[in-house]
Amino acid sequence: MIKKKFKFIVFFFSISIFLFSTFKNQNASEILLYADNISYDKENNIIAKGKAKILYQNKIITSDLIIYNKEEGEILLPLNFNLKDEKNNFYYGTDGSFSKDLNIGTINNVKILLNDGTRIVGKKAKRDNEIDIITKAVYSPCDSKIKISSFLCPIWQLEGEKMLHDFENLFLYQKHSKMRILNVPVFYSPYLVTPSPLRKKRKSGFLTPSINLNFFDTKVSQSTSAPYYFNISQDKELTFTPTINYGGGVDSSQRFNFDYNQIISGGSFNSNLTFDTTVENQNNEKWLKEGSFLNNYKKNLNENFNLSFNSALQTSKNYIQQTTPNDDLSYSSSLNTTFQINGYNLNKIDDKLMFNVSTYQSNQNNEDNKTLPTVFPHITYLTGENNYGNYAYKNNFEFYNISRDTPTEIHSKNQKKISSNFTINRENIKYNTKILFRSNFYNQLYDVEDKKINNEYRGSHYFRSFPIIGLDFETPFKFKKNYMNLLYTPKLSFVASPGLSNTNKISNEDSSINSYTIENNSNLNRFVGTDKLDNSKRINLELNIQNQFIDGSLWQSYEFTNNSNFHYQQGHETYLSDLLGRINLNKDNQSIGYDLRYDNYNDFMKSQNLNFNYENQLGYLKINYLDEKSKTNEIITSDNETINYQLDSKKINKYSKISYFGLYDAKNHFNKETGISYSYFDECFGINIDFKRNSYQEEELKPQDILTIMFSFKNIGSYKSTNLAVSETDKQDIEWESRSISNDLFN
Repeated sequence: MIKKKFKFIVFFFSISIFLFSTFKNQNASEILLYADNISYDKENNIIAKGKAKILYQNKIITSDLIIYNKEEGEILLPLNFNLKDEKNNFYYGTDGSFSKDLNIGTINNVKILLNDGTRIVGKKAKRDNEIDIITKAVYSPCDSKIKISSFLCPIWQLEGEKMLHDFENLFLYQKHSKMRILNVPVFYSPYLVTPSPLRKKRKSGFLTPSINLNFFDTKVSQSTSAPYYFNISQDKELTFTPTINYGGGVDSSQRFNFDYNQIISGGSFNSNLTFDTTVENQNNEKWLKEGSFLNNYKKNLNENFNLSFNSALQTSKNYIQQTTPNDDLSYSSSLNTTFQINGYNLNKIDDKLMFNVSTYQSNQNNEDNKTLPTVFPHITYLTGENNYGNYAYKNNFEFYNISRDTPTEIHSKNQKKISSNFTINRENIKYNTKILFRSNFYNQLYDVEDKKINNEYRGSHYFRSFPIIGLDFETPFKFKKNYMNLLYTPKLSFVASPGLSNTNKISNEDSSINSYTIENNSNLNRFVGTDKLDNSKRINLELNIQNQFIDGSLWQSYEFTNNSNFHYQQGHETYLSDLLGRINLNKDNQSIGYDLRYDNYNDFMKSQNLNFNYENQLGYLKINYLDEKSKTNEIITSDNETINYQLDSKKINKYSKISYFGLYDAKNHFNKETGISYSYFDECFGINIDFKRNSYQEEELKPQDILTIMFSFKNIGSYKSTNLAVSETDKQDIEWESRSISNDLFN
């Protein structure tokens, strides 16, 4: 009996599920028709009049008159209608027809509003599932319109004899495409492919092509590029951009660029290969002309360690400068290839390890590759801080092996260093004073080969043991009648080390660039590296004044030794150092910073720097004043006084911004640089106009004017000109460089 009941229940649920599925599928495949009045004609067609609607899945058609031929499965629309598809795109037409599933149809005098605000208008549209074909089409993402004569037009638009919008692959194909700006035709292409404005995800296909015509005298040259984007997988992509130059009375040349990007677990990889060829030139003996290869790899090995690899190679010293002048590598003195591992917690939570291997390649014509170093390897290990009673101690180990093919006047051919910097600190507070004991103990072993000494190349082994000890006192206080709630902090420190001067038998590899600032002068070893060590015995005095808005300091030192390497290399002529001062004021929307260096012995200001930043409802103002002097035997040998200024407006009328900038030589009373720029970005169109003038003190040198214009179009890209301000005698080809641009810039 129980088995029969169980079989009946299973049978009942099976029939219920079958009927429910059948009913659901029938409803999904049938259209729903609503209207104020529904009737049948003699051919049994359904006539819907007055606020008529057809619903099919997530698609809706509305019109005052809809005729549905049930036998043919056709929807006729004799009057104005609109269609909303399942992706919230809207179609408007004067009349048309559709299949009953609304996937296939025709629309006359069509107007399309895509869900991102883009508009497409045409004479006729044919809809075939995921493809729209529009005849006599006009495409524009612009909301704003400009009145010209008696009609309104968008700021820019693309017109095509035929326009195909592929909703599946998200591309917009145009035949006989013409661009209009302010209704003026400015560009024509027999065939144009652009990404669909609906594209949110990466898709393989052609990107916006670039065709540049360059007119020079009676010659015309042309440059054409057609980038293609490969969406290899979810974490890999490649952009291939071939560029072909031809015409103008020169042989053809080609440039190929491969830009590969990959996201990896815990990191990323980027590779860029660019090379020039001359395969079409006559009597050509080699196909590769010049090239560059750039790589960047980063990866987290685990939660504590990361690895990075960077390389930059080029076939000639200035190839990257010519091909990508805006890249930071173009301004580097040399290109480097570096492999590096960084990490911590190798033995304890606060220890640090760095392993580095580097090679260099010259990037400037005045450099010799044979004198550039190869670092194989450079290792540092910081043990982390340990405590013994009130003392804190740590050790910093370092090893490097640096070699060159040829030694220089100041660098050896090969040098190895093993170094240990053992640091002991103790902090104590007594009598309202913070007392800090600091000490560095350097133990170093060098192996030097071919170091030039007295015009002879020598090499040997050197060991150096070098302690530096410091004692600091700091006592903050306030006055009872405290003006502006100021906190006064006088600081006193004593530093002592052996008076042994740095030897010229060791090549200085890591201490060549040093700064003279309050922060750096507070270090026991004021050299940035450890190849040179500070052999000073000195006393430092500092007074700091501070409150919520003000932070200022005065600093000065006195040397007890007459052979202090760092002290005299910074230009001091007596035991008393230059006076350093700084003050920073910050309040509301303005800030002022002032730094000075005053020479007591020669009684003159060596340098002073004033920064002023101000913001109000109109914009931002930045002014920098710099005054630098040097004096030898009471004669000023160099004198530099400049004012750098920049004024950036906030947005004017929602879309526009103006910037004015310059560099004024206050000593010679002329503007070295001055310029003005204007930018306009609305919801679909942008323009940048930048003018800059470089002036020279020499009368025989004429000022150099640089005027560039960049037009930007949403969903398409931007086009930037070369310098438009050249004189008649300095004629040049005017080219338009195609660039990608982020749609986030458009309002």
